[in-house]
Amino acid sequence: MSPPFPLLTLQPISDTHNAWVALLLESEPACDGNVLTRIFGEFGLGEALGDLPCVASLPDLPDGVEALPAGQVLLLPMAVCCDRGNDERLQALHASGFRLMAAGLHVAGQTPSEAVDALALSCPGPRIPAEMAALLAKLPGPHLALHAAQIVCPGRCHFQWLARRAGVGAVKPAPGKGSDAPNRLLLLELLSQVANDADSHAIEKTIKHDPQLSYHLLKLVNSVAFSLTTKIASFNQAITLLGRRQLQRWLQLLLYARADSGEMANPLLPMAAMRAGLTEALCTAQGGSRDDQDRAFMVGMFSLLDVLFGMPIADIVKPLNLTEDVHAALTERSGPLGILLRTVEAGEGSPGAELAALLKDAAVSNDDWARSVIRAARWAIQISREA
Repeated sequence: MSPPFPLLTLQPISDTHNAWVALLLESEPACDGNVLTRIFGEFGLGEALGDLPCVASLPDLPDGVEALPAGQVLLLPMAVCCDRGNDERLQALHASGFRLMAAGLHVAGQTPSEAVDALALSCPGPRIPAEMAALLAKLPGPHLALHAAQIVCPGRCHFQWLARRAGVGAVKPAPGKGSDAPNRLLLLELLSQVANDADSHAIEKTIKHDPQLSYHLLKLVNSVAFSLTTKIASFNQAITLLGRRQLQRWLQLLLYARADSGEMANPLLPMAAMRAGLTEALCTAQGGSRDDQDRAFMVGMFSLLDVLFGMPIADIVKPLNLTEDVHAALTERSGPLGILLRTVEAGEGSPGAELAALLKDAAVSNDDWARSVIRAARWAIQISREA
């Protein structure tokens, strides 16, 4: 009998401009080479990543890790990287295209293999010790700051990659211009119109009230719309081709889009997309209907609006006349949709007992969870590139 599939999580790694540059893969128990190969191939992680690397966090050097696609990053404990018995294998991995990252600082008298390119360390904030900064400066990087805040201090820290391992609670979007808030209020009005089956001409009229909103909606729909071969040139065409269901989804997504192309990317945009895709995928894995999946998607997408607007979620969604189960999930994390949202939130950290218990309550297996996470990551990566 084969062992149970490990519980894994995928967390975004971003650069200092909030753009996703990699995904951090962790699992409990640790994946061996065969499981990792299945995750990249059968489960579709390699396809989902595109040209982004995956940082695979491993407790040691498992057999078969060489079968992973070249260009991936292996995050290994410093002790493994300092073990001279591993030098030959580490050098071979490096020569074949892998990047090696050591977790932590080495102790006196130990030196990591010359194949190690970078370090992964808990971000110490602005008071980084001089010896740590000197060590980071010796290696080419990119170095990974774990448990990072939104903004890492400039200068001698040398961290280029940030992993917000504690979830998104501390992440705030970049400050927007004065025109940003009215656009989002208008979007909420549009969402209410779509949800209440308003006439298409009334929806189009509302969209045309704001040129910036009009531009961003067409840009977003044209760039990432599902399998559309015809470019959308008008709002009425968008409503007709996409249908109310997809239009509602793109309006939800547009809430998180930056107001100006010159601004720093909003870190909440791909995070909300990831949550929406994952809650929908979990609902699908449970056998939920199309309407159930739509409500799950909405719960995930709206779950960060309190962070975006800086006000209680209940006040934000009140004018939207949401269904009772969606409202309860967002405001109380209760009901079946609330369990899905809590599961998704637990999956934004390292795999642990809380996530395992919630998946059990949701009747979702570890392998269905893994497939759902990878499916959601594929869409979130696309959104992070195009929006």
